[in-house]
Amino acid sequence: MAWKWRALVREEWAEASELLGLVAVRYPVLTARPAKPLAIGTSDRLKVGGAEIGLTEDQVNLVMVRLTRALSYLAALARGGPRYDLDGGISGEVSAKERKWAASVLTARRKRRAKAEAAIACVSGESDQPIVGDDGSAGAVQAGELRDADAGEASNASEAGSTDDRAAA
Repeated sequence: MAWKWRALVREEWAEASELLGLVAVRYPVLTARPAKPLAIGTSDRLKVGGAEIGLTEDQVNLVMVRLTRALSYLAALARGGPRYDLDGGISGEVSAKERKWAASVLTARRKRRAKAEAAIACVSGESDQPIVGDDGSAGAVQAGELRDADAGEASNASEAGSTDDRAAA
């Protein structure tokens, strides 16, 4: 069964990084800097080599997901050029379609990260920029409005003589 493109949770990423360290001793091309695009079929060849050092097929799949999800690897694909086999030799070329796909994945990630950072800054009161919804609308609350609302709630609570349940907890 071939490995599947999927997201890793934090614990899986850490485990995969550990396993990658073990495999990279034998195949340094996997951790080359800058990252190098790997030859098509590397996962199958890595399963054979991984078995020799005690890795299961699932562990090799985890390593491959970790490798190919890394920003450095996606950037290498987007740049194009030769693909490398486990021994470091050239084995094929990154196609135009693959370069375009990798560039689109990187762009989507950058947009998601910028959106998340803007939302955090907005909610924390560090920005007056609007949070843009998934549909592209800017109808979300701006940070200044959040600060004003928080100040109004604090003012109302003190006027009423009530206590903040969160402070008591």
